[in-house]
Amino acid sequence: MSRSPARIALIASLGWLVSSCSAGGEDEGGFSTFGNTSFTTTASTTVEPETTGDGEPGDGDPDPGDGDGDGDPPSCGDGLVDPTEACDGSNLAGETCVSLGYASGTLGCAPNCADFDVSGCSSATCGNAVIDDGELCDGPELQGQTCASIGFAGGQLGCNPNCLSFDVSGCVDATCGNGVIEGSEVCDGNNLGGQTCATQGFAGGSLLCNGSCTGFNTAGCTNGSGDCCTDNGYPGCQVPSIQNCVCALDPYCCDTLWDSLCVDAAIFDCGAVC
Repeated sequence: MSRSPARIALIASLGWLVSSCSAGGEDEGGFSTFGNTSFTTTASTTVEPETTGDGEPGDGDPDPGDGDGDGDPPSCGDGLVDPTEACDGSNLAGETCVSLGYASGTLGCAPNCADFDVSGCSSATCGNAVIDDGELCDGPELQGQTCASIGFAGGQLGCNPNCLSFDVSGCVDATCGNGVIEGSEVCDGNNLGGQTCATQGFAGGSLLCNGSCTGFNTAGCTNGSGDCCTDNGYPGCQVPSIQNCVCALDPYCCDTLWDSLCVDAAIFDCGAVC
C-alpha cells in the first residue's frame, strides 16, 4: 500500500518533534515550541507559616508573647506571679516560712523573683525553754538578763511569745519620791526599807531618807537613849542645849559615855529638869 504525500509529511513532522525533545535534554518546565505556537508554564511555591493549631503563630494563643495573653514577657517587680516566677515583691503566692518547713519568721521574695528569701525564717522551736539559733530568749530562759541589766531600775523581766525579744512590761524605771524603792535607790520618802537609827549604829532617834533616795539622813538619830537625866550607856543626850553644855564641861560625856557624872552636870550645871 502506498503512502500519500500528506501522510508522509505528517509522520516526518512527528519524527522531527520527538527528535527535538530527545536532543534537547531535560525539560526545564518553562518553555516548549511546536511549530509556530509557544506554550509557557509558570511554577509557583507558597510557604505556609507554621501554626500551633489555633490559627495563630507562637504558643497557641492570639498573641506572640509568652502565653499570658498580654503580649509581653514576664516582668519581675510588677507584683504579679508569672508562670516562671516563684513570687514577686510582696506577693508570695500564699507561702510563708511555716509552709516552707521553718518554725517561724518572715518570708521574703528574692530580687529576681525566681525564689524565696528565707533569711528571715527561723528553724528554732520557740517555747521549749531552750535558746535555739535566732532566739533572744525562750520562756524562763533569759540568758541571765534582768530588767536592771537592760537599763531599767528594777522589776520582773520576761520573754515575748515569739522568743525574739524581751517582755519589759514588768520592768520599772526608778522615780525618787514615789515611795517605792527602785533600782539603785536605798530608800524613798518614808519607805526606809526597814532601816532605823539603831540599824545604822545609833542609840535611837528618827531616821530619814535623803532627797535623792541614795542614802539616809541621820541628823535625827542620837548616840544615847535620848534622856539627859539617865545614865544611858551612850555618848550624848536628846536635848542639844543640855548636851552641848555638859560636853563643854566634860567632853567624855559626848565622846565616850553619858554616865552618872554627865547626868549630875546636866542637872546641877546646865539646868536640866529631871
